[in-house]
Amino acid sequence: MLEVRDSLIEGKGLFASLDLSANMRIYDYIGEEMSWKEFTEQYGLYKYNSLNTYPMRRIHRIIVAKNEPYKTANLVNYINEGKEANVYLKSRGLYTLREIKKDEELLLIYPKDYLRSYSL
Repeated sequence: MLEVRDSLIEGKGLFASLDLSANMRIYDYIGEEMSWKEFTEQYGLYKYNSLNTYPMRRIHRIIVAKNEPYKTANLVNYINEGKEANVYLKSRGLYTLREIKKDEELLLIYPKDYLRSYSL
């Protein structure tokens, strides 16, 4: 249903390998779940929104996919940011915002407080 390929946006990207329906749960964000305290003790005080993390703000926990086997196994790590997202993350799940055609790249809009070195 999903595959990693070279992206025209940047580096690698995540693509649909078949047509996907709107409002469909297509993947789960996988990684090591830990408390905010555990995260900052292990990785330092830099922002939670650094690469390969998924904050669960309401319950003050974070899912970390920075290390193997999660770093390469978690396909969500390959999703690029775009001006018009076609997927979103909610409660560990990756969902389609609309119908996505085969071979279309999946795009997220990262949180407003995400530290970027670029502008959209």
